[in-house]
Amino acid sequence: MADPLGSNFIEGPLGVVQITFDSVDLGLTIDEANLEFIEDIKDIFYAQYGTQPADKIPTGQAYQLTCKFGQPTWARLEKLLRGLTVSGNNALAGRDLYRSGITSFAKSMSVARVDSTGVISANPLYRIVCPKAMPMVTNLGAFGPDQQREVEVNFYIFFDTTISAFWYAGYASSLGL
Repeated sequence: MADPLGSNFIEGPLGVVQITFDSVDLGLTIDEANLEFIEDIKDIFYAQYGTQPADKIPTGQAYQLTCKFGQPTWARLEKLLRGLTVSGNNALAGRDLYRSGITSFAKSMSVARVDSTGVISANPLYRIVCPKAMPMVTNLGAFGPDQQREVEVNFYIFFDTTISAFWYAGYASSLGL
């Protein structure tokens, strides 16, 4: 009988994941976490071949992880929100503009599977590592009497030229990294 969890990160039900960004545990996700492959494709047309493309050429690729966190703290938000300054229980929302995302804001991110009892897997096979991920907060959540506080974040995953990859799963040494 096959292992219901699978034998690596992508096999089996993913469910909740735990995310560490720039060495800070951001907590467990709520709802779903979505790892999206983004690809730009350019159609190549030749008039003699009609109105449909004669070829399709990939011109850009990236990945994006979209998720929601249900345990916001100032320390966690300071890692995610550019321009936020935290001092103890105080916070100042400033701005941080016109700087390169990949050189100024992209940090290492780790995404680990969590089992049904809430235990975060320490197994490298159940984890992906993104050396260059940039958080973009899309919503700080609702503050209603029957609402769970949640922070919606999109992590844009840049291609890391030092390892020639967007991310890796498993043992880095087995991959030659």
